[in-house]
Amino acid sequence: MKDSRKKDHPFLTKGWVLTLAGLLVLQLLFIIFDDSSWSPFQVKEGVIIERLSHAKLFTEWFTPYHTQELNLFTAIFAVTLLPAALIGAVKDLASRK
Repeated sequence: MKDSRKKDHPFLTKGWVLTLAGLLVLQLLFIIFDDSSWSPFQVKEGVIIERLSHAKLFTEWFTPYHTQELNLFTAIFAVTLLPAALIGAVKDLASRK
């Protein structure tokens, strides 16, 4: 008789944990970039990213950082990575029951 139970993956190799860890690493890098005067994002004038980063949303409402480009990238990464991590965590918790 074969053991038909699922093998559990170690906690740190689950997809949602890696996604959440990636988001946290990005935020730590953004904090370092924001505290120093150096920015890896050299946005050219007239590019859509430049226009988006100077929108009222990223200059007045959502401003965790002093640099508008970092605010824009934080919002983009949060909208794309956070739901994926949350869905993966809920699926993982639901499959344990």
